[in-house]
Amino acid sequence: MLYETLAQNSLLLIFLACGFCGGLIFDIGNFIKFLFANKKPACVVLDIICTVFCCFLLFFVNLSQNFGILRLFPVVIFLLAFSVERFTLGKIIAKIYLVCYTFLTKLAGKLTKRMKHGKANKND
Repeated sequence: MLYETLAQNSLLLIFLACGFCGGLIFDIGNFIKFLFANKKPACVVLDIICTVFCCFLLFFVNLSQNFGILRLFPVVIFLLAFSVERFTLGKIIAKIYLVCYTFLTKLAGKLTKRMKHGKANKND
């Protein structure tokens, strides 16, 4: 019991990092959903995959770092870090990939237009 009490500072940092990583996993899932144009089946499947992955992340980190004892404070710390990432950095990342997606679609449109125009000139 004494070692568990002494390890709470490192556990706090570990679970903060895991919650932050869980939020990044959801950001990656949201980017993939954005690429699928928010189709309902893809959204549901990706949400389930991200949720299961975050639950496994919390479970295995708790199992390895917290001596297999499930206490409330690691779960609260994980959820707090997850929420902070989603409401701060997650918003910034969403804006960044929206700008990148817009740039890439414009570039693809220009390349497609140029390729179609080039084929029309070859037929003459």
